[in-house]
Amino acid sequence: MNSVVLPSFEKISQALEDAELFTNAAETHGVLSGFVCGGISLDNNSWQSLFNDVVNEGMALPSSMKKLISEIYADVVKQCTDDGLGFNLLLPADDKPLDERAEAMAQWAQGFLVGFGMVQQALNQAPEDVQEVIRDIRDISQLSLDFEQEDEDSEIAFTEIVEYLRVSAMLCFNTFSRQAPSPISNTLH
Repeated sequence: MNSVVLPSFEKISQALEDAELFTNAAETHGVLSGFVCGGISLDNNSWQSLFNDVVNEGMALPSSMKKLISEIYADVVKQCTDDGLGFNLLLPADDKPLDERAEAMAQWAQGFLVGFGMVQQALNQAPEDVQEVIRDIRDISQLSLDFEQEDEDSEIAFTEIVEYLRVSAMLCFNTFSRQAPSPISNTLH
């Protein structure tokens, strides 16, 4: 699989706005991550109609946006399935104001829950730790994160929440999407 370098958070958000889609880069990445971590089949395009339902009232995306969204989806799949790469949330750069990054983080969490909920119907049968992280992501998505002043403690708290979301998404992926390794045969051929 060829590695595509995604445009910046700001460029993706601008492209979504220009296409008159009612979403931003964080929420878009969250929805796609929710699909992938919720157990959608990784080897087909079933995610596309679901995504269209979420952001474009079921209408097909313009071709330029379809390509960009497909690249973001492929990047999410690659990050989740490549143990060495690691999964990361798509958020504004660290030099952006903390309240802007925190708002994007909450939007990512909201998007994740939407995408996850669209493909995962058996959450009540999931292990308790998975149910707990979904409740936590729900709580994070509802936070009003308005920072009066930027200080080191706020930066640390933000970084810890982002890391928690990252690890939680991977826990969901490992629970619902990661294929169990095939058993090793002891038979010699």
